[in-house]
Amino acid sequence: MFKTHSATSIMPNKAFTSALGLLLLFIASWVMGCRAERFYNEKNTLAFSQDTVWFDTVFTRKPGSNYPISVTKIVSIKNPENLPVKANFTLAGGAQSQFRVSIDGESGIEFRGIEIGAKDSVFIFVQCKLEPNNTTLPLIVLDSLQSEINGEIKNTKLAAYGWDANYYHDTIFDQNITWTDNGKPYVIVGYMGVTQGTTMTMNPGVQVFASAQSSIYIGGTLNINGNASKRVSIRGDKPVWETQFLANQWGGIHFLVGSTNNNIQYADITNATIGVRVDSLPVNGNDNLVMNSTRIQYCGQACMLGITAHIKAMNCLFADAGSYTFLGLLGGNYNFNHCTFAEYSGISARNDGHFAVTNTLRNGNGTLLKHAPLSCAMNNSIVFGYNKEELEIDQTNLSPFVFDLENNLLKSQNPNSILTKPNTLNKDPKFVDTDRGNYHIDSTSAAYKKAATFGTPVTTDILGKTRKSLPDLGCYEKLP
Repeated sequence: MFKTHSATSIMPNKAFTSALGLLLLFIASWVMGCRAERFYNEKNTLAFSQDTVWFDTVFTRKPGSNYPISVTKIVSIKNPENLPVKANFTLAGGAQSQFRVSIDGESGIEFRGIEIGAKDSVFIFVQCKLEPNNTTLPLIVLDSLQSEINGEIKNTKLAAYGWDANYYHDTIFDQNITWTDNGKPYVIVGYMGVTQGTTMTMNPGVQVFASAQSSIYIGGTLNINGNASKRVSIRGDKPVWETQFLANQWGGIHFLVGSTNNNIQYADITNATIGVRVDSLPVNGNDNLVMNSTRIQYCGQACMLGITAHIKAMNCLFADAGSYTFLGLLGGNYNFNHCTFAEYSGISARNDGHFAVTNTLRNGNGTLLKHAPLSCAMNNSIVFGYNKEELEIDQTNLSPFVFDLENNLLKSQNPNSILTKPNTLNKDPKFVDTDRGNYHIDSTSAAYKKAATFGTPVTTDILGKTRKSLPDLGCYEKLP
């Protein structure tokens, strides 16, 4: 017979079970505790993408506002270890710091217990909002971002040049105004306008920066009086190198109906949507606008737009626009001598030529709405780009159309035999660097020593350099 055992004889007693449970719980707690102690790396080996966050030049705060705030800089911080770490970050300047920091979507001056996984990264976003420093030149502002792991601290420097400015916010001038300050820049926030009968003057060396959506409206007269050594600059309101090639940062200069006797010389107008727009022929027969030795560049739609206007330009550069370096719309009277029109920017795709003139106004379907007489004369100039045809011509016989081009270097197939006088077609101007908007030429250029005299000789170039006895085409003179 088999010997049987009672149930109680084969099951452990209650005391033994309780003791075993306590032992297992203790072991599990001990193991988990050991793992917790070893879970985070305690070495401060964080790798920063940069040891200094540099903002170049930022305008100091407009009184009574939060404008401007700088662009946002990004710093990546990588944990190179095989274990995650917990780090603390502190803005050394505290609440008084002129820098702003955001980590993991939260902004502040102190961040504790930020976990960075093994072989993982976090991103820190940094801005600055600088207070006025009451100086005429940019003044450096410094701070640091401290990272701390287990008491070991590393510093990332934060630095910016703060530049005090003269601010104008939604301003209309109805009395004559002159800007003379060549130490502090002038910053336009919103619109700025000059009424009819009022003259605005910008003296040599003046620097103007316009915020997004800003435009300058001229109902009266604008005189920009730069010179070869102190040019006047008008551009978007981020005065740093990396934004100088970006279009559409502000609206542009708009000469309204009735504006006359405007003069722009030795100026640089950049980064606008339409650099300069001129509306309507003047009633007294004077020019709407005379330009000399001026650069209009990096514009989203057009460098120069004339709508039934009267414009003269000499020694000017119109370059790098989304659609047109020049557009003469609904007629007008235009005269160009020693100008360069060049478009290689790729700001937007285009199929049409970037130098365009028409004596018509059409709707989106091409239906003729209006027409007006057009006269366009161009001498000693360059029109070039990447398209096979860079002249865009639209005309109707219902109004006069005079297109008088002579002794120019043109990228053109001579559409409809519109060119009747001697010009050089499709020969390389050998621009120095179209990628960087440098439209100087060299001695192998088809424009070298090819200029002729039309009216009063042009003895200097866009930079004020004396031209050779046999001058070059375009706005830049190649000197030995």
